[in-house]
Amino acid sequence: MLVDLLMVSPESARAETAQCRRPYVRLQWSATNVHVVYLEALRDLSMTERYARGVAALVHMYDQLNNASMSHNRQLGGYITLLQCWIYEHFPSVADSTADQEYDEDSPRSCRWIATKKTVKSIRTPAYRDRLDRLRIPDVCWIPYGEHREVRDFHVRSCYSGLLRWGPVAIYYRPERIVWQFGYTQIIPDPSVDSWVSYDDIHDRWMHYEDHIVPACEVCVVPGACSSDYMDWFFRISHPFMTSGHTLDPLPHGHAPQP
Repeated sequence: MLVDLLMVSPESARAETAQCRRPYVRLQWSATNVHVVYLEALRDLSMTERYARGVAALVHMYDQLNNASMSHNRQLGGYITLLQCWIYEHFPSVADSTADQEYDEDSPRSCRWIATKKTVKSIRTPAYRDRLDRLRIPDVCWIPYGEHREVRDFHVRSCYSGLLRWGPVAIYYRPERIVWQFGYTQIIPDPSVDSWVSYDDIHDRWMHYEDHIVPACEVCVVPGACSSDYMDWFFRISHPFMTSGHTLDPLPHGHAPQP
């Protein structure tokens, strides 16, 4: 693909992938490595306007987050701006961030934030973990995009539950675990069923997403509301702390579950 689509020599292609130690190429304007499989998506440029770019970005980021969660991994690839801005929006007390005072809602939401390498590197990992451990439900901004809905409306497709695929990568997308981010009261989700399906089935389900929508819950009266049994369930099945050395005794119900 490097030879056919980028018209580089076989020697250059081999040298680049050897440098990256995997089938990746380096972007000269950033520190990001891009998997060569995504070149296939650009083979026919007349088709690119039909791509579900949001799905592609989400699948790639979920896949990278899965890899980064492994203890032996120290890097995270993908569309990090999406994750970074999501953190700024939902956890204002966790990350040091600066909002652009001249931002207007007609611009992409990510333009709201100003981040520099100095800001990002100013807090070490233990400090971030400690801040996450101290989070309480009132510290989380559950629905931060309300004023942006006039520009980008909420689409029911976001409540699709199932597998998403981009190229050879497929991930599970389960919005039933985070319905309070959609303005609904969080309830205990049904147990996960990890039944694998073919790529054709994934495509068919996505094209008929309206048949795979998470059932609507009660609309939240108070942001971040959950059912009376949800927090007890959450602390039974999850790890409530990030910082090593903490006990696993349940926190008071005012604390927020970590994503």
